[in-house]
Amino acid sequence: MMYITHRRLKMIDAMRGFSLLGIILANMLNFQYGSWGAFDLKEPGFSTVDHIVNGLLEVLVVGSFMPIFAFLFGFGIIKMKESLESRQLSPYPYLSRRFLLLMVIGMLHGFFIWEGDILTYYGLYGFVLLLFIRCQPRTLMIWTSIGFGMMLLFGGLSLLVPADTAITAAERSYHLESLHVYSTGSYIDILVQRNMTMPGIEFPLVFILIFVLMSMTSLLYIPLFWLGMYMAKKGIFDDPQSKSAFYRKGMLIFLPLGLISKMMMAIMPALDWETFSMLFGGPILSIGYIFAFAWLYLKWQSAKWMNGFIAIGKLSLTNYLLQSVICTTIYYGYGLGLFGQLGVAWGALVAVLVYALQFVLSPLYLRKYSYGPVEKLLRMWTNWSRSGKLPTQPPARDPVQPVVRHM
Repeated sequence: MMYITHRRLKMIDAMRGFSLLGIILANMLNFQYGSWGAFDLKEPGFSTVDHIVNGLLEVLVVGSFMPIFAFLFGFGIIKMKESLESRQLSPYPYLSRRFLLLMVIGMLHGFFIWEGDILTYYGLYGFVLLLFIRCQPRTLMIWTSIGFGMMLLFGGLSLLVPADTAITAAERSYHLESLHVYSTGSYIDILVQRNMTMPGIEFPLVFILIFVLMSMTSLLYIPLFWLGMYMAKKGIFDDPQSKSAFYRKGMLIFLPLGLISKMMMAIMPALDWETFSMLFGGPILSIGYIFAFAWLYLKWQSAKWMNGFIAIGKLSLTNYLLQSVICTTIYYGYGLGLFGQLGVAWGALVAVLVYALQFVLSPLYLRKYSYGPVEKLLRMWTNWSRSGKLPTQPPARDPVQPVVRHM
């Protein structure tokens, strides 16, 4: 068996880095208004600029960048599988260890820092995706098509169900309490509020319910996982220069389709398009972004500033966690205490500034170190190696046995 050395694809690293910009912009709404509706309580006080920025974020960002991360996760699974098998190593123990540690890191992140964690659920679904790593590309595309078909069906059916947006007295009281605790409370106060309280529910049911709800939400991205695995197996990004026309075609199809799907709330406000946008419009737009970035990358790959996206992508796990640490410190009571005070426009600017800081510092970090601290830990655990590296030579074979020919 030929021994192959797999190189990182800079386009994929850059795309991962780009997706983190959208992720912090989308998460900014939760960082400074919470996940349980405190945002709605402040809405009457928002300026016109806040409403405009919020509308743009809802269409262009929210629900359309996390699926890119899911796509790249599925893509990476297949690339890891190929790298391991080129060394005559079984991918299952390596990938299983990786997914297990992702779940542990995610649970620690979600419990101790911020409730909007995604790593726990990516690690969880990674074990499910192990069932698909040996599927043929055609099989993966069938699963992807079924997944998107179901999302379109349920999104369409949601238009027939009247939306219930009424807030109960208990929920309103909880939202006001959260606003006070998150903006003025200590770290312990916020930890308790985040993990142990919810209207009408007590700990530990709160923690279990949050886990179940986030798992169901993350399940929406399963078709993107499969699509990433499909594109990895088909080598869609292996020789990007020869596929520029393909990327452009995908961009021209999926960008307009995704944008129209997400703009239906403004085009036809009589119907409740929020669920349709989340289930179908967001993921479709994310595919448009993937093709658009790939096409634009080929035009700008030699630009020095592209190294910022590449570096952020190489340190994506560390940068993702750092975004939570920095933003919770800015907004929560144990930091600057700006929770619920800045407004959407200023909050978006803060998110861009945090990302810009990472954009500048990530390349500087990589001049001295090959991996981020969390990436290094994950590699060490995954590869069961103190250095974090895979074996440089294939494992020794058994002594040569006589070849048995079957007629």
